[in-house]
Amino acid sequence: MKSPKVIFGISVLLLVVYIIVLSVQFSSVQEIIPIHYSGEGADGFGSKNFLWFEAGLNFLLLCLFALPIFFPEKMFGKNGDYLESSAETAIKNRQVFLSVLSVLVTVIFCGLSLKEII
Repeated sequence: MKSPKVIFGISVLLLVVYIIVLSVQFSSVQEIIPIHYSGEGADGFGSKNFLWFEAGLNFLLLCLFALPIFFPEKMFGKNGDYLESSAETAIKNRQVFLSVLSVLVTVIFCGLSLKEII
């Protein structure tokens, strides 16, 4: 059951790299940045401190995703009401799904604001 943890580790690594880049470049970021986009471009603006809010929110989501990945026995029941052939397979599938979802969430959170930092 190492693969979900390795995939989840990728999202943690991406967030750590994003926080390091944000820390180094924060002083050079414009004071007002776009925080909302529509079909016509940026239509909502806010303080550059919003970038830290995004990182914090991403961290909280990763903490929520980590619970069933690292503590599956506490998060999933073993009553056998799964569509998969065994409870272990069902739990592994859910862990892989959550770990891939954590990478996608981190890429979206970090990727959307990366152009404002660099």
